[in-house]
Amino acid sequence: MSRRKATILCIDDHLSGLVGRKMLLEQNGYSVLEATGGQEALKLFRKHPVDAVVVDYQMPGMNGDIVAEKMKKMRSRIPIMLLSAYGPLPERKLKSVDIFLSKSQSPDALLSALDQMLDTQSKPFFMRWLEHWKRRNLGAENPSV
Repeated sequence: MSRRKATILCIDDHLSGLVGRKMLLEQNGYSVLEATGGQEALKLFRKHPVDAVVVDYQMPGMNGDIVAEKMKKMRSRIPIMLLSAYGPLPERKLKSVDIFLSKSQSPDALLSALDQMLDTQSKPFFMRWLEHWKRRNLGAENPSV
């Protein structure tokens, strides 16, 4: 999928992180919608077509994993990246997200992960399912998968 055509919904309760991510994505050709909380994000998600979501984990009112779960129930094909300043999150917190990324990783890592999500989204359903199955079932035993 072309970056110029991709619309990303960014969600973060910290304005500085939200503005910084929006600037980074727009400078790299993405269109960006922004929300400062879960309820606002869900309203935007319902009203606007988006190609991917980047959501912060720790937010007042509704954490990012809950936002992701609600969004996946509405549109399961939209890829969601969960960001957190905290260490690895339990698997149950990641069940509705496609990629988890630490906020301490570089902007290039965020862009690369976003590109990966968008590329995966454009693949046929069976290929996406098979890759997901391999990651879940073989990934821990065989890191090359």
